[in-house]
Amino acid sequence: MPGQGWPAAFKGAWLRQLRRAYDHLLWRHGLSVPPVSLGLMKSALIWGRWLERERRLVLSEDLLTGQPWPAVLGILAHEAVHQLVGDLTPAEVRRGQRPHGQAFQALGTRLGVDTFYLKAAVDLRGACPRPWPAGEGGDLPDRGRRVLEKVRKLLALAGSPVAAEAQAAMNAAARLLARHNLDMAEAGADQPLECLRIPLAVRRLDRRLALISHILGRHFFVKTIFVPGYDPRTDRESLDLEVLGRPENVRLSEHIVNFLLERSETLWRDYLARHPGGGLAARHSFINGLLAGFDSKLEAGAAEEAGVSGGFSALVPVKDRALEAFYCRRHPRVTRAGGRRGRRRHCPESARAGRAAGAALSFNRPLTGSGRRAPAGPAPALPAPKRP
Repeated sequence: MPGQGWPAAFKGAWLRQLRRAYDHLLWRHGLSVPPVSLGLMKSALIWGRWLERERRLVLSEDLLTGQPWPAVLGILAHEAVHQLVGDLTPAEVRRGQRPHGQAFQALGTRLGVDTFYLKAAVDLRGACPRPWPAGEGGDLPDRGRRVLEKVRKLLALAGSPVAAEAQAAMNAAARLLARHNLDMAEAGADQPLECLRIPLAVRRLDRRLALISHILGRHFFVKTIFVPGYDPRTDRESLDLEVLGRPENVRLSEHIVNFLLERSETLWRDYLARHPGGGLAARHSFINGLLAGFDSKLEAGAAEEAGVSGGFSALVPVKDRALEAFYCRRHPRVTRAGGRRGRRRHCPESARAGRAAGAALSFNRPLTGSGRRAPAGPAPALPAPKRP
């Protein structure tokens, strides 16, 4: 079994990561409860268990080595809700209820736990919500699927070599998406919302990622937050980008992230081949300029459409109360990363070239699910444990 044979150094690291995630769950919701110990067990049938008499929460080693980290956090949250129901809900309220009854569901919803992980039996081998989109939206509501398909076709047209045609296609996609989201916001909280993680494979936040997050929130009707990621099979920490919103917006945002990451690297290599030298300063200046130029292009397109349409209000991002509430349930307390000390060298020439490239950037590939980073299977060999 994949959970057997792992060195003690890895298991100690897993427990530290689980403790950090558990403590963060309590912190962000302002909860204070009696101490709880965390442990591991060998089981391929039971993912987790809350042992009330021992005040011990245990997770399966197979869960950590065979499932993506967001699924581990989901099971951890499920067992934590069992514990918190006992600690926070009066006995007379719980009396007569099933373990996964009303008190469990209400508290899990309050803590922002995905409804999938609030089920009595969580089947990770079945319809587990993937940490990344599975495709173009086979599980989307009908209306969202239709809108996403139309936007997909328009973005494919935005790859036209004729600048006017490409810009018109991008403007049409923005107008369609904006009108759809205005309608959804006016419809109220009954519309589905989801949260997906996009793995970034980086250890720290940089200006490039901050700009991409800004572009998503400003133009694609989602909310974003950077959250810790972890791979138990290699004991590597990283950053993930969590995107929250309506399913069709989340699918589109995942495509935008992959597109911008790929284009920024490819265009930088092309520029470097023509203008060698400059080092990291030139690279950062070019990529940041490219993203800023693309952001300005999207903003200019929206303003142009608004003027042509006589103040088309749907092009102005609306205050979506349902999305705001959904975000606040998952992240009621948010800390902001401090800026780097000192100033990074800036290359004005590279920045200007990057901004020009961003202003000319169009979606030159169709929206598909091929950009999804699928979680890797269990490691075929045990890597060397990290030194403390």
